[in-house]
Amino acid sequence: MDKRELKKICFLETLKDSMISVEMTLNRLNQIEQKRGVFEEDILQHDQMKTILDLELSLASLCILLRKMSENLFLTLSQEMRRDINSIIHSNRFEYHEGALIVYSQKGREEVNLKEILSFCHSLL
Repeated sequence: MDKRELKKICFLETLKDSMISVEMTLNRLNQIEQKRGVFEEDILQHDQMKTILDLELSLASLCILLRKMSENLFLTLSQEMRRDINSIIHSNRFEYHEGALIVYSQKGREEVNLKEILSFCHSLL
């Protein structure tokens, strides 16, 4: 196996791990929503804020990996996908509400198509 093929395999393994991390975090957010009315709101609010921060970090890692794979010519990103990936990487504020992802950066407020990013990642695996 040549070096490039080994590199591609490593990238794909890391992509799979990153995807699992993002999806686990999204599942955790759904679980928190389902517990509304059962547990105290203070506890749920704190757990939700922490989980959204975890989502921000796991998505940033995933996006850096996708960009790195693109730069190594292992995949091709559409203009929209590249814009969304860069928005996540360069964001300084991050909001997630009911499946909608909003990031804020020096460019201002941007909505990111999270479903498209996740779908794209699944198509690579």
